[in-house]
Amino acid sequence: MDAPNLRPRLMSFRVLSFRAENKLPNVIQSEIGFEMTPTINLGLALPARPDGQIRGMVNIQMAGRAAPHNSPDEPLADFSASYEALFVYPKDAPEADVSARFESETHQYMLVAQAFPLASSHFQRELMAMGFAVGNLPLGI
Repeated sequence: MDAPNLRPRLMSFRVLSFRAENKLPNVIQSEIGFEMTPTINLGLALPARPDGQIRGMVNIQMAGRAAPHNSPDEPLADFSASYEALFVYPKDAPEADVSARFESETHQYMLVAQAFPLASSHFQRELMAMGFAVGNLPLGI
């Protein structure tokens, strides 16, 4: 069972960057394939002072491209984005317990599972703003 005194809380989610280049003026009625590669990094920040809070960070970088199904080697658009989720642990959480828990794959997955859908939904909205129908892109990990 999860110990409530060690459970982190999502404090902020930020879009650090988004870059896209659409090489086609009109993508309507074209069958296009999307390729997306997420890179996820996690970090734990221990407080410099004893009264500070321990923080967990999830950094998600996405790189993608769109290409016609019949010629996947000719990209029509390139995309990249970077996101950051900040989690804080309760003030009374012992550093040793949080550090040990943070090493657990289950705990890392729990942090990523909260941040990744936010990044995916932003990424999907930006692609839609560029004229791509991306309703079938996965939002989860």
